[in-house]
Amino acid sequence: MEDLTIRELQTKLPWTVKYSQDFRSNPQSHKDFAHALTHVIKAAGRIGEFVDDFDHKRESKLEVDKYVADLVICAIRMANTNPGRIIDLQKAVQERLE
Repeated sequence: MEDLTIRELQTKLPWTVKYSQDFRSNPQSHKDFAHALTHVIKAAGRIGEFVDDFDHKRESKLEVDKYVADLVICAIRMANTNPGRIIDLQKAVQERLE
């Protein structure tokens, strides 16, 4: 896989997840945004579990790669499904870093 910028990831992010008919028929404009936020919370919870286990067991490394990746993917999804406008995530991240 080639290295991509945040902007490239944002424009190329595939979404193949199948949602239920109930979810799709929900007229709320923020449902996709909220769903991505739910996955952020789940990923953060899993990271928290690993950190707590690490504190107690002192394993050699903290295996949280896929959950940290989930945070990035969900941030992109939230930027793409923000009600009213798409967030330019590349620009927003650069501005926050400055």
